[in-house]
Order: sequence, then C-alpha cells, then structure tokens
Amino acid sequence: MKLRYLSGCRSIPKSFLIPISEWNLLKAKSQDTDEKKWPEIPEWHKHLLAERIEAYENGLEEVFDSEEVLKDIEKDLY
Repeated sequence: MKLRYLSGCRSIPKSFLIPISEWNLLKAKSQDTDEKKWPEIPEWHKHLLAERIEAYENGLEEVFDSEEVLKDIEKDLY
C-alpha cells in the first residue's frame, strides 16, 4: 500500500492519503468479514467498562479531550 503522508508544522505527520483503489479494496474486505470471527470480549473487561461508565455518569471520573491531551504532550516534546 502506498500512503502519502501530510505533515504539519515541524514536519510532524498529521494525516495520510490512501489511493482510492486501495481504499475500495479495504472496504470490500471489511464488508466480507464475519462478526463471528472477532473474539468475544472477556467478562472482566465488560465489568471494568461498566464500572468506568458508572463512575463517569456519577461525576467520579474525569474525562479529557483527546485533542487537548495530544497538544499538551506535543508541547512538552519540543
């Protein structure tokens, strides 16, 4: 697959382009996949996720904007 990377400031890659012919192949393959091929989510993971959702809904767990977190990380790198 030949990807074309698009860079932002300081030549940091921000995104990439996939040729449409290759994108169409990927789309066709993803539509052919059978959901039964995907592994079942373990019960412990479902339980952990339910606990975190409940904590979030009750205001006990803080949520951060991913874009802001990435900006903070990048700021500290330079």
